[in-house]
Amino acid sequence: MQDLPADCLYLICEELAAKRDFGTLFACAVSSKSLVKPALLRMYRVHDESPIRSSGEGNETDFEKNSTNNDQTFEEKLAAVKKITSKWALQWKSIIRSSMGHTLYPYCLYIRSLDLRNLAELLDDPLFRGLSQIFFAGDMTQFLRTVDTPMKQKIRGAKASYEKLDVPVILDLVGESITSFVSTAATQNKATVALEDISGNISGLALPRWVGRISRLKGMTLWDGAALSEGVATSIANNCPEFDDLTFYGSLKPDIDQDLASFFSGLKKDSLRSFTALSASAVGRETLLSLNHHKSSLKRLKLDGLRSKVIEKLYLLQECVALETLEIHGPDGLVNLEATENDVSPEIIAWLGRCERLRDLLLRNLASGPAILTQVCLRNNIRLQTLQVVGYSVVGNQDFHRALSHQTSLESLALKADPEGAFRDDIDVLISSISKLTKLRDLNLVSTSDYFRTSEILNLSSVLTNLEDLSFGGYDVTDDLWRGMSNLHQLRKLDISAMTSFSFDRILAYIETLKDSNRGLTLSVMSQKAENPLSDYEESVIKQSIRNKVDGKFDFTLFREVDSESESFSD
Repeated sequence: MQDLPADCLYLICEELAAKRDFGTLFACAVSSKSLVKPALLRMYRVHDESPIRSSGEGNETDFEKNSTNNDQTFEEKLAAVKKITSKWALQWKSIIRSSMGHTLYPYCLYIRSLDLRNLAELLDDPLFRGLSQIFFAGDMTQFLRTVDTPMKQKIRGAKASYEKLDVPVILDLVGESITSFVSTAATQNKATVALEDISGNISGLALPRWVGRISRLKGMTLWDGAALSEGVATSIANNCPEFDDLTFYGSLKPDIDQDLASFFSGLKKDSLRSFTALSASAVGRETLLSLNHHKSSLKRLKLDGLRSKVIEKLYLLQECVALETLEIHGPDGLVNLEATENDVSPEIIAWLGRCERLRDLLLRNLASGPAILTQVCLRNNIRLQTLQVVGYSVVGNQDFHRALSHQTSLESLALKADPEGAFRDDIDVLISSISKLTKLRDLNLVSTSDYFRTSEILNLSSVLTNLEDLSFGGYDVTDDLWRGMSNLHQLRKLDISAMTSFSFDRILAYIETLKDSNRGLTLSVMSQKAENPLSDYEESVIKQSIRNKVDGKFDFTLFREVDSESESFSD
């Protein structure tokens, strides 16, 4: 039999990697000499998306789904999870040992992402304790570090202690070994490293050294933003021309505003494309000003947990008008710019009004959000596709709801507001406005819609026929709803949190109206009235029916009020 050309083998393995078919890639790697290198190359290039990268619930679910026996015992499930953890550890061990040149193939030269968060998760996993001795055996001993005080572990009938791993030090040693090896190999081979992304709890001492070795570095995800400095920025500017994406979780230091500003200012001008601070309490005035250094390149900005006094200074970003995605999360919903500084809110409105490329906007826990958005939505040069507003009141915001109707380009809308005290005209204005957004594919009105009835949902479904994902609440929602849902032929997810009184027959009748375009529909009825229960048999029939019709899924929860007497007992 004639062998396929090497180029064809690489293309086959590339296609398998694109489909994340790790099982077939592994089978290719062990099947023949001609396939082993292209299969391993592609398998390790996307290794960070392998299903063995965690022993958690997701992998257990995958195992159960692929198992022929749905009645596994606890011991069998535990054995399956242990097997996954063992493979997870073996993958990491092969990558680390390859950085010492002790493996047949240089696996660490193939990887694009060095995710030390995942290695930390492995080392902290309780199931790893049984693998620790094997993992750190032989040439891996040089990476073994433990804390001074051993941890005590109680075992039935006896007491035992084990040495707790010093995970941060181990991560530092592993990162040093891998980045040093890939840099040296690239120099010797006159090639570029494959690594494009690093993430984890990386120290401020190691970070500038590591990034200086990764010439193709595009993004970093750091646990501690305090690792960032002008020195890190200089190393990136001199060695990483493609770097454009930064995320950090928070800061262990209370005030790193000046250090962050020095970092952003030290990067090449207009090189940063995306910045995310998942806990932005360390971000301050200087950081905001320094982001203007990237006014033409910065397209995505997410600041979660900004301090109130910093939210008031958002107008300092006034030169950053190339933004396409903006997410601002306040700390408590009590930041009201109009009440604190009357001249601030107009400046923020003016800045947002100049962001003509803005497509995705999310404001959370910002009391002035609706007032700001009222003006922004009315601007003809702003054409949003996604809008989420979380943490405001339905009452007193009719102007904002009316302004929404001008954003007819919206495809995704999520309004999570407090409906308490809302009158009929508040609801009517909201329904009328949303009804004009006929391009909507995703609509989430949970909590905002607590006072909606069947008629409001029917009004929306009669005009929003492109909906693929619909979530809403309400009260006294009846079987009349299904005639409206039958018009939504693109629907893939229907999440009903309203108090409902659906009947078995009408749910089945709705399922029969579903089209091929509804394939994969998840139907969730999450608060059915106790006086309208479905029997176990009826539930099973509905589940089988939706599975047969569109390969869908049905979730059902019966609402049960807390008994006041039993509640007082528990108190």
